[in-house]
Amino acid sequence: MVLLIRESDIAQIDLTPSEVIEAVEDAYRQDGLGQAEETPRLEIKIKGKHLPHIAPGTTSVGQGMAYLEGSGVIVVSHAYHFDFHKYISQILDPETGETLAIVKRSRSALGSRPGKIESGGLRTGAAAAIGVKYMGRERVDSVGVIGTGRIGRASLACVSEVRDFDRVYSYSGRRRDDEFARVMREMIGVDVEACDGAEEVVRSSDVLVTATYAQEPVVRGEWLREGTHISGMGADGPMKAEMDVEVFRRATKVVVDSEKCLSIGEVARSLDADALRREEIWRIGEVVAGAKPGREDDSEITIFESDGTHIQSAAIVLLIYRKTEEMGLGVETSEIDSFFVNP
Repeated sequence: MVLLIRESDIAQIDLTPSEVIEAVEDAYRQDGLGQAEETPRLEIKIKGKHLPHIAPGTTSVGQGMAYLEGSGVIVVSHAYHFDFHKYISQILDPETGETLAIVKRSRSALGSRPGKIESGGLRTGAAAAIGVKYMGRERVDSVGVIGTGRIGRASLACVSEVRDFDRVYSYSGRRRDDEFARVMREMIGVDVEACDGAEEVVRSSDVLVTATYAQEPVVRGEWLREGTHISGMGADGPMKAEMDVEVFRRATKVVVDSEKCLSIGEVARSLDADALRREEIWRIGEVVAGAKPGREDDSEITIFESDGTHIQSAAIVLLIYRKTEEMGLGVETSEIDSFFVNP
């Protein structure tokens, strides 16, 4: 039997930031142990091909696959970015080839209720928080967020699950954003100050999350405080750069979520400038699995660069499937499974 899961089913389940962090962290651990595999991102951009990845106005169709050996699933996902954003994922049993579930969702599936952050945002926010958990200092007084859209909101909500802090400094990347400050103050119960520029945010923060569409750096290395950790979530393509070369030159440790990160604009520029050496870059999965060390000293400047992985997405799809199944939601059918498997 195949479980069909629609957006209306997903809207009835509760996914908390801590649950999503746990799921993504487990997927990273499997990757670090050699128990996960994924395909490179495949994407056809029908128009606006020079726009940042899935920016507003970009029309594209994409596909990806991930195998989580420890979880016992293969997830095949299709993404449709038009005037809407739709995602359809097929969950397979790797032993039998049977389809366990088909999940259809959009960005808003978990964001239709007040105070909720949608699943795609939580997926990325969880990654940012895991970077902080393993690479940030244990004691954090202040967090900075540059990029106050859906990813900035989700990242701050997730970071608040792994560290206690007293104050947040925020900037949209283009302007002061008082609305972000108001919403996040209510959501996480911490004072959030809207700033007029990126420099103030960087100089004031022990942990920094960047989540912009910037193609030229908005964070400069000269502004960094000793011991800062940065979770870079916005730059996810060759044209994008949120941090300048000096940020990477000053960094003690740089970890990434996949090999794709080496082609991101800010990383590629830093490699070309000899500010960063390939052999010094580790995968976050290796750190989570204990194969490589995380932060070792409070004075280190550390960076987690994320491009987003199919492994990470598969963990969220699997979490949605399990929670939906537990609640008795979705529609079971045998016809689709027969269509896929039987000759």
